[in-house]
Amino acid sequence: MFSFSSFNRSFRVLLFTIASLYSSLFALAQTNLKYRLLTGYLLNSDAPVTKGKPTLFVFEQDDTFKQVFQQAATAPKRKADAPNFEREMAIGIALPPTKTPPKLSISRVFVQDSTLTVRYIRMVDTTVTKSPLQSAAQPMLLLSIPKQTVLRTRLVENGKVVQTVKKRETN
Repeated sequence: MFSFSSFNRSFRVLLFTIASLYSSLFALAQTNLKYRLLTGYLLNSDAPVTKGKPTLFVFEQDDTFKQVFQQAATAPKRKADAPNFEREMAIGIALPPTKTPPKLSISRVFVQDSTLTVRYIRMVDTTVTKSPLQSAAQPMLLLSIPKQTVLRTRLVENGKVVQTVKKRETN
Protein backbone atom coordinates (compact mmCIF):
# COMPACT_ATOMS: atom_id res chain seq x y z
CA MET A 1 0.00 0.00 0.00
CA PHE A 2 1.25 3.49 -0.91
CA SER A 3 1.51 5.72 2.15
CA PHE A 4 1.69 9.46 2.55
CA SER A 5 5.23 9.28 4.01
CA SER A 6 6.60 7.44 0.95
CA PHE A 7 4.90 10.02 -1.32
CA ASN A 8 6.42 12.83 0.75
CA ARG A 9 9.87 11.20 0.53
CA SER A 10 9.53 10.72 -3.25
CA PHE A 11 8.44 14.32 -3.67
CA ARG A 12 11.48 15.56 -1.69
CA VAL A 13 13.83 13.41 -3.79
CA LEU A 14 12.28 14.77 -6.99
CA LEU A 15 12.50 18.34 -5.70
CA PHE A 16 16.15 17.83 -4.69
CA THR A 17 16.97 16.39 -8.13
CA ILE A 18 15.36 19.34 -9.92
CA ALA A 19 17.16 21.83 -7.64
CA SER A 20 20.51 20.08 -8.24
CA LEU A 21 20.00 20.12 -12.00
CA TYR A 22 19.07 23.81 -11.95
CA SER A 23 22.08 24.76 -9.80
CA SER A 24 24.45 22.78 -12.04
CA LEU A 25 23.09 24.59 -15.11
CA PHE A 26 23.54 27.91 -13.29
CA ALA A 27 27.13 27.02 -12.41
CA LEU A 28 27.87 26.04 -16.01
CA ALA A 29 26.73 29.45 -17.21
CA GLN A 30 29.55 31.10 -15.24
CA THR A 31 33.00 31.10 -16.80
CA ASN A 32 35.86 31.75 -14.40
CA LEU A 33 38.64 33.75 -15.99
CA LYS A 34 42.35 33.58 -15.36
CA TYR A 35 43.78 36.98 -14.60
CA ARG A 36 47.23 38.49 -14.32
CA LEU A 37 48.02 41.35 -11.93
CA LEU A 38 49.80 44.23 -13.64
CA THR A 39 52.47 46.00 -11.62
CA GLY A 40 54.58 49.08 -12.18
CA TYR A 41 51.78 51.54 -12.96
CA LEU A 42 50.41 54.70 -11.37
CA LEU A 43 47.10 56.42 -11.90
CA ASN A 44 47.44 59.61 -13.97
CA SER A 45 46.61 62.76 -12.03
CA ASP A 46 43.93 63.72 -14.58
CA ALA A 47 42.27 60.28 -14.67
CA PRO A 48 38.45 60.42 -14.51
CA VAL A 49 37.86 58.95 -11.03
CA THR A 50 34.63 59.06 -9.03
CA LYS A 51 35.25 61.15 -5.93
CA GLY A 52 34.83 59.21 -2.69
CA LYS A 53 33.94 55.89 -4.39
CA PRO A 54 35.76 53.07 -6.18
CA THR A 55 36.17 53.65 -9.91
CA LEU A 56 36.18 50.83 -12.46
CA PHE A 57 38.04 51.09 -15.76
CA VAL A 58 37.77 48.61 -18.64
CA PHE A 59 40.33 48.90 -21.43
CA GLU A 60 40.32 47.14 -24.78
CA GLN A 61 42.91 49.41 -26.45
CA ASP A 62 46.37 50.61 -25.51
CA ASP A 63 45.74 54.32 -26.19
CA THR A 64 42.82 54.58 -23.73
CA PHE A 65 44.82 52.58 -21.18
CA LYS A 66 47.72 55.07 -21.39
CA GLN A 67 45.32 57.98 -20.85
CA VAL A 68 44.50 56.65 -17.37
CA PHE A 69 47.62 54.73 -16.25
CA GLN A 70 51.31 55.57 -16.63
CA GLN A 71 54.42 53.56 -15.88
CA ALA A 72 55.89 54.28 -12.47
CA ALA A 73 59.26 56.01 -12.64
CA THR A 74 60.33 54.78 -9.19
CA ALA A 75 61.73 51.46 -10.40
CA PRO A 76 63.65 52.06 -13.65
CA LYS A 77 65.31 48.62 -13.49
CA ARG A 78 61.98 46.87 -13.54
CA LYS A 79 59.70 47.33 -16.52
CA ALA A 80 55.95 47.52 -15.98
CA ASP A 81 53.83 44.49 -16.91
CA ALA A 82 52.12 45.61 -20.11
CA PRO A 83 48.85 44.03 -21.26
CA ASN A 84 48.81 42.54 -24.76
CA PHE A 85 45.69 44.18 -26.19
CA GLU A 86 45.59 41.79 -29.16
CA ARG A 87 44.69 38.95 -26.79
CA GLU A 88 43.86 40.66 -23.50
CA MET A 89 41.85 43.45 -21.99
CA ALA A 90 42.81 45.39 -18.87
CA ILE A 91 40.69 46.11 -15.82
CA GLY A 92 41.62 48.92 -13.44
CA ILE A 93 40.15 49.63 -10.01
CA ALA A 94 41.00 52.94 -8.36
CA LEU A 95 39.93 53.64 -4.80
CA PRO A 96 39.75 57.04 -3.10
CA PRO A 97 43.10 58.22 -1.71
CA THR A 98 43.78 57.27 1.91
CA LYS A 99 46.50 58.03 4.43
CA THR A 100 46.86 54.32 5.18
CA PRO A 101 46.39 52.23 2.04
CA PRO A 102 44.20 49.13 2.41
CA LYS A 103 45.24 45.62 1.48
CA LEU A 104 43.54 44.72 -1.81
CA SER A 105 43.25 41.33 -3.46
CA ILE A 106 41.23 39.88 -6.32
CA SER A 107 39.01 37.04 -5.15
CA ARG A 108 37.31 36.05 -8.42
CA VAL A 109 36.83 37.19 -12.00
CA PHE A 110 34.08 35.58 -14.09
CA VAL A 111 31.69 36.13 -16.99
CA GLN A 112 28.01 35.20 -16.90
CA ASP A 113 25.33 36.27 -19.37
CA SER A 114 27.62 38.87 -21.06
CA THR A 115 28.40 40.45 -17.67
CA LEU A 116 31.99 40.49 -16.46
CA THR A 117 32.20 40.45 -12.66
CA VAL A 118 35.35 41.43 -10.79
CA ARG A 119 35.23 40.57 -7.09
CA TYR A 120 37.88 41.94 -4.77
CA ILE A 121 38.55 42.07 -1.06
CA ARG A 122 39.47 45.29 0.73
CA MET A 123 40.94 45.05 4.23
CA VAL A 124 42.34 47.73 6.47
CA ASP A 125 46.11 47.36 6.68
CA THR A 126 46.98 47.55 10.37
CA THR A 127 50.71 46.99 9.76
CA VAL A 128 51.20 50.48 8.32
CA THR A 129 52.10 53.03 10.96
CA LYS A 130 50.36 56.38 10.72
CA SER A 131 52.73 59.24 10.05
CA PRO A 132 51.73 62.89 9.77
CA LEU A 133 54.29 63.34 6.96
CA GLN A 134 52.91 60.47 4.91
CA SER A 135 51.14 61.67 1.77
CA ALA A 136 47.80 60.32 0.66
CA ALA A 137 48.19 57.13 -1.37
CA GLN A 138 45.97 56.14 -4.30
CA PRO A 139 45.11 52.46 -3.76
CA MET A 140 44.46 50.58 -6.98
CA LEU A 141 44.36 47.19 -8.62
CA LEU A 142 45.26 46.59 -12.24
CA LEU A 143 44.82 43.26 -13.99
CA SER A 144 44.59 41.75 -17.43
CA ILE A 145 42.19 39.03 -18.54
CA PRO A 146 41.67 37.18 -21.82
CA LYS A 147 39.73 39.28 -24.32
CA GLN A 148 35.96 38.91 -23.76
CA THR A 149 32.79 40.14 -25.40
CA VAL A 150 30.89 41.72 -22.53
CA LEU A 151 28.03 44.19 -22.35
CA ARG A 152 28.48 45.14 -18.69
CA THR A 153 31.22 44.98 -16.09
CA ARG A 154 30.31 44.74 -12.43
CA LEU A 155 32.65 45.60 -9.56
CA VAL A 156 32.03 43.80 -6.27
CA GLU A 157 33.86 44.89 -3.10
CA ASN A 158 33.64 42.57 -0.08
CA GLY A 159 30.46 40.99 -1.48
CA LYS A 160 28.67 44.26 -2.29
CA VAL A 161 28.19 45.60 -5.83
CA VAL A 162 29.80 49.06 -5.84
CA GLN A 163 29.69 49.90 -9.56
CA THR A 164 28.36 48.62 -12.87
CA VAL A 165 29.71 49.97 -16.15
CA LYS A 166 27.97 49.40 -19.48
CA LYS A 167 30.04 48.98 -22.61
CA ARG A 168 30.15 52.10 -24.76
CA GLU A 169 28.97 51.83 -28.34
CA THR A 170 31.73 52.43 -30.89
CA ASN A 171 30.83 53.80 -34.30
